[in-house]
Amino acid sequence: MLRILLYVAVLVACFGGAIVYGGNAIGAWDPLPPAPEPPPAVKLGHTESKPKPDEQPPAQAAAKPSRHTVAQKAWIKKANALCGESEAQVQAVIAQGSTATPSATLELFERVMTVNAELNDRFLALGAPAGYKEDLARLRVLFGKEERYFDGMYRALKQHDMKTFYALNDRVTEVALDETDIIANLGAYGCDISLSSSFG
Repeated sequence: MLRILLYVAVLVACFGGAIVYGGNAIGAWDPLPPAPEPPPAVKLGHTESKPKPDEQPPAQAAAKPSRHTVAQKAWIKKANALCGESEAQVQAVIAQGSTATPSATLELFERVMTVNAELNDRFLALGAPAGYKEDLARLRVLFGKEERYFDGMYRALKQHDMKTFYALNDRVTEVALDETDIIANLGAYGCDISLSSSFG
């Protein structure tokens, strides 16, 4: 769903200023030397083999009928709509946030945590049609893990414990990928949000 989006948005918001400040301090933004000249390209001949008449591929099979029930299709439609709404909510939180000071960064992170928890609750409130109950139960467990990791990240950020913060970030990423896989496997492809669309 939007877990990866939230994760990246939080990282961009929380550490954008830190990266710029740190980069200036160590001279990371100094111009790079020119790139070395690449070796000349080797041109490979392209031969197109034509299959023999007895090796012709079979005619394309008829389209497979949908494997989703009516209730599952309704759930997919609602999940995709919620994911679309959630993208706008996350963008609004990030746009209103600031990382100019440590307290502003904490406030932004706290707002992102709140929005994430609300979106998780709304997603679970969609219900579980027959055939989806087991996957949605796994998703509920992952949402709980994610929220605990976010709580730990908030505490680490508050205590300036960046080692713990980054370790928990890695765990959130793993959970987010698992969540996205489950949701996409259920058919809600609109929840696999492209990150570039959020920051473009």
